[in-house]
Formats: sequence, structure tokens, C-alpha cells
Amino acid sequence: MMSSYKKVVIILIFGVIITLFGVFTGSYWPFIYNWTILKVLTLTPTSVSYNMWQETPIPMYLKFYMFNWTNPDEFIASNVKPNFVEMGPYVFREIDYKVNQTWNDNGTVTFQRKKVWFFEESLSGGSLSDKITNLNPIAATVAFSARNKTRFLRELTEQLMVTLGEQIVLTKSVNALLFDGFNDTLLRIAKKLNATTLPYTKFAWFYARNGSDSYDGTFNMLTGSSNLYELGQVKEWNFDDKSSYYKGSCGAIKGTNGDLWPPLLNNSTVSIFINDICTSLNLVYENETTFQGLTGRKYIGDDKMLDNGNNVASRKCYCPDEDCGPSGTLNISNCKFGAPAFVSMPHFYLADSSYRDAITGMKPSREKHELSIVIEPTTGIPMQVKAQLQLNLLLEPVEYMRMFQNLTRTYIPMLWFTQEANLTANYASMVKVVLILPSLGAVTCFGIAGIGILILFIGIFIFIRNKWRREESQVLLSKQEDDVTDRADAWLPIFLRPKS
Repeated sequence: MMSSYKKVVIILIFGVIITLFGVFTGSYWPFIYNWTILKVLTLTPTSVSYNMWQETPIPMYLKFYMFNWTNPDEFIASNVKPNFVEMGPYVFREIDYKVNQTWNDNGTVTFQRKKVWFFEESLSGGSLSDKITNLNPIAATVAFSARNKTRFLRELTEQLMVTLGEQIVLTKSVNALLFDGFNDTLLRIAKKLNATTLPYTKFAWFYARNGSDSYDGTFNMLTGSSNLYELGQVKEWNFDDKSSYYKGSCGAIKGTNGDLWPPLLNNSTVSIFINDICTSLNLVYENETTFQGLTGRKYIGDDKMLDNGNNVASRKCYCPDEDCGPSGTLNISNCKFGAPAFVSMPHFYLADSSYRDAITGMKPSREKHELSIVIEPTTGIPMQVKAQLQLNLLLEPVEYMRMFQNLTRTYIPMLWFTQEANLTANYASMVKVVLILPSLGAVTCFGIAGIGILILFIGIFIFIRNKWRREESQVLLSKQEDDVTDRADAWLPIFLRPKS
């Protein structure tokens, strides 16, 4: 009997413990979940997010589209509208490493980016040996730099270019234009005369960049340890909190690098700092979209993203010399070693129509040329990235330089590129688990509490049942004793029977 009583007590205690544990954990589960999310997302050398940050975790591709100029002779001779034919894409698989990391006590990490590209011919629409004819960037840059010099210097520069056989246009292979580079005597002379800040003796748009850990500069970024909603925000670039290439608010460094984001629950805009153009771009909320079974917030580049002060007064600092065209291109010449470089959306999408009217061959399309990023708002994980810009060089008449003197001012499209990445099914599954944890945890915890209550009922039932059995046993035993006594009395002599 004593052993049975102990068992009941143990069952009841066990039921109480499970019930209290389930109720307590279920009640505090939101706090437990938020603490877990904080530990998972905050960037540290041992956090889950670190492995996704230090090296590109999902397939990423950089696609180049080159513009081939089909009628340069007609343009130079009689100002016929230049015509361009898009070639490509030339697809490179990209791996982005974060190197030379220094973890600081103020909740930031200082690092450099090492990008490595591998050509994927099977995904490309052409070969790296394809020949491209377009504006000579060296000649265009020299003319642009000399445009405000004295007449004597401009004439001298013109004579030097003619002597060296420089032309307004050139034809090179895709590989030479992108990565390998090509030798140019004018560039070497310009370097010796300190007439250019370009640090190389060969020219290519991505020359000396593949595999370099210093080209992109040094970043200082918030880790989210002090405030999770600041995770990934670039605090400094090249040890400065402002970009010296732009004045005023246009030089402000803000936003993320694009690969690590904080939770974005109700953000109407997001910012990305792009070192290639030495400034930040603002994207606006478009809608909610679904990918890999996840719902994310889509942010896009609108017609204000590359405005140069024509439509948005606060962006006048992007055109300090008043030497900018209509809205839709951003002057990045200071950022690009003094070259007459302007960025736009591909095919001048969302730019003023005058850019397209001056040339032929442009076919802007929202579906193909829109810059967009889809972010899962709770975790800040990018689901779809389509970051794309077009590089243009300004070709304009320069007095006293016969090669350029009679040209029409034209923005010449050189190439456009898109950086694309999509969240894989495996990573999407991991994100789904994180997202269902709040409801799953609460249901599980209160389910445990329910099991504890059930165990309590079972213990109480066993206790009551045992009690009933003991009472029944006592009644039966008492009855049996009375029957035995009655039978014994029947066999006794009358005189020995107890008197009533």
C-alpha cells in the first residue's frame, strides 16, 4: 500500500513540474525567441550569420552586356545618330570573401572585400574573344580633362594624340575590355605627366580587380550587437564617414553593402552603399512578393534614384558644376579617376527621353532593366537580388581639338552589368524553420503543459481509485469478520452464548 502511495505522489509531482514548465516556457516564449534571433543574426565570429557573411553562401553571377557601336564613321563625319547593338551576356560566377577582419569594441567590424570571378561560357551569350567597337575611353578621358585648359594645352594635347595614332573609337576583345586590359601609349604618357590619377598603365573596366582584396577599399560596418536594426550598416569607408567624391549630403555613407541586412518590418526605403560609384543608392518599397515559399518585401530603384538635382532639389550636390544632363544619369567622374563617366539604369530606363533620342538601339524594359532586391523582413535575408547599372561616357565637342571639335554632345553607352543572386531551396527551408518558431514554440510549450495536466489527472484518478479500493476492502473484511463470528456463535452451547 505504501509503495502504491509513493508512485501516485511521484506521478503528481511529475505532472506539476511538466505543467509549470510548459506554462512558464509558453508564456515567455516570445522573449526566448527574440533572444535566440538576436544571437543568430548578430554578427560575431561564432554566430550563425557569420558563415553566410564571410563568403558568398549562394550562387551569385555577374553578367556583362557590351554595346557595339556599328556606325562610328558616319557619326564622326556627319553627326549621324550613333547606333548600338547589345552583345552578351558574358556571365561570371562571383565569390565574395570578407578578408582582413578586425573586430572592434564599439560593435563594428573592419574588413576588406575580395571578389573572385570565373567565366561561365555555358551560361553566356558569347565568347570573351568577341570584338567590341566603342568609344576609346583613354582618348575621351584626356579630351574631357583638357576641355577647360588653355588653347595652347588643348592644341598640344591634340597634336600628341594624332602623333600617337589615337582614335575616337577602338575595337578590342571583351576580355581585354573587362579584365585583361590593353596597353595604351597615351595612358603611359599621361601617367608620367601626372595628367591622370589612374593607377595602372593598362586599361580595362575591371583591370587588376579580380582577386584583389584592396580594390574595393576598407569598410567599417555595424554588427548589430548594440542595435539589431543597425546590422550591416556601413559606418565608414576608407576610414572616413563621408565620401570625399561628393559634397554635402551626397557624400553621406549610409546603408548596407547589400549582402547583410537588419530586420525590415515596415521600412518604406532602404539604402545600399556602392563603392563602385562612391555613394549610396536609395530603393523604395514596391510590394510583397513570394519566392521559394517565402514572402518578402521588394524594393526597387525609381526615377528619383539617379536624379542629379533636376527633379529633386536635395540631390543638386550630385551636380556641383552644373555640368550634368537631364535626370537619369549620375556624374561619377570624380570617383572614376576623372573620366567622363556617368551611370544610369540599363538602356537609360527611367531616364529622361533625351538620352535615348540622341542615339539608336536602346530598348528599355522594366522587366529586364529594373534594379530590385527582395528581402525577408523578419530575418533580413536577401531572397532575390538584381542589382544593375549602365556605364556611359560623355562625348562632347572640345574647342581647338579637331578630333572632337565638331562632335555632338552625346552620352555613349559602354556596357551594363547585373549582379544576380537567388536564395536556394536549402537556405529557404532554414529560414522557414526560423519563421515558424514563434507559433511552433508556443504550441509545443502549451502542449507540454497539456501533457502535464493529463498526467495530473491520471495521478488523481489513480489516487481516488486506490482509495476506493481500500475502502471496499475494509468493508468486505469487516463483513467477513461478522459472518465468522455469527457462525461461531451458532455452534456454542446456549449457556455459553453471549447475552444480548
